[in-house]
Amino acid sequence: MALHSAGEIDRALDAGREAIALEPSFADGHAYLGNTLVTRRRRFRDGLEALDRAAALAPHDAAILYTAGWCHEYVANALERPRARHQAVDHDAPALYAIARDYFLQALAANPDDQLKGDIEDMLDVVAAATGEPWEDEDKRS
Repeated sequence: MALHSAGEIDRALDAGREAIALEPSFADGHAYLGNTLVTRRRRFRDGLEALDRAAALAPHDAAILYTAGWCHEYVANALERPRARHQAVDHDAPALYAIARDYFLQALAANPDDQLKGDIEDMLDVVAAATGEPWEDEDKRS
């Protein structure tokens, strides 16, 4: 994290890869790698694959599931509103929004703290606005 905070993204990514090589089941390492590849390097396919691995390794970790959902939504939005070059992905925006929604719902089911729960619900609203598909029945919302 110190390397990342210092703006040394490539070195931080290398350190993340080294940590994963030493401990392939290090879910937080996969999540860091994926998030950084998506948001800082626009290597969308590689980043989403790392996030999918992180979620598979930690299927009850609300923060990792939220990060996976957030990045899938980020990529879907980037496909709909292209502004800069990026690595191609295997899915179109509607499929990525659906994956993001699923990750956010899994994160809610993982009993997140109140702050993260609010963030997850906010992102579910973002996905619902983008797709026109509500994430839950209106009568269940408070």
